[in-house]
Amino acid sequence: MFYHVWFVTKNRRPVLVGEVEKRSKNVFGECINRHKYKVLEMETNKDYVHMLVECKDKTELSSIVRTIKCVSAKELRITPRSRVGNIRLGGYYTRKCVEEQSSFWARRYGYNEVLENEIENIRDYIRNQKQIPHTSA
Repeated sequence: MFYHVWFVTKNRRPVLVGEVEKRSKNVFGECINRHKYKVLEMETNKDYVHMLVECKDKTELSSIVRTIKCVSAKELRITPRSRVGNIRLGGYYTRKCVEEQSSFWARRYGYNEVLENEIENIRDYIRNQKQIPHTSA
């Protein structure tokens, strides 16, 4: 079975940009490879992630999403800090955008089952996430 899955950052904080976005994609890739998950497509945008996942049922899907969110949240919270402040005086380090709150991802996630004849459309949709205007509900 194929599923289109999406999940958002806690309070829809737009933190998946720049170095955090690059790091998140690396962490997702490492986790997917380590666990041998079948993620056919994945893309991030400022405050959410979309994936196309192949698995046997909803129980396995739940396990996949839980693992990816847990591993990535832990890894992103230990992302190297950014140096800010007055460099002449030594500056100071911060992880402002990542550490402001205790949780990185919102608790829930959404999914839709995808029929085989819809896979290419969903893949295109996920690939083009950054070009689709985002409106808050």
